[in-house]
Amino acid sequence: MAREITIPQQSYTEDFMAIEEFPGNFVRVAVGVRNIDGDGFDVQTHPPKQYTISGDDFSELNGPATPWAPDKPEGTYRNQDLWYFVDKARSADA
Repeated sequence: MAREITIPQQSYTEDFMAIEEFPGNFVRVAVGVRNIDGDGFDVQTHPPKQYTISGDDFSELNGPATPWAPDKPEGTYRNQDLWYFVDKARSADA
């Protein structure tokens, strides 16, 4: 028999645990959830997830400014630009 329950919404702070660059090929990032104190990662409850940015996404990451990042420098990227591709990968997996 089914039952109705209420689950309170929880907020987490995600951050990059590691960023590995393979120039001209791809960027791999590990994303983790910060612990409550913000001084480390909660790897027990929220294991880190890895994402690889390659192919056309890698070209876009290192290319000229885009609608999602109009002030992005050409030929390189900022760490904040990586979130676009993390979110894109998550959407594709959904």
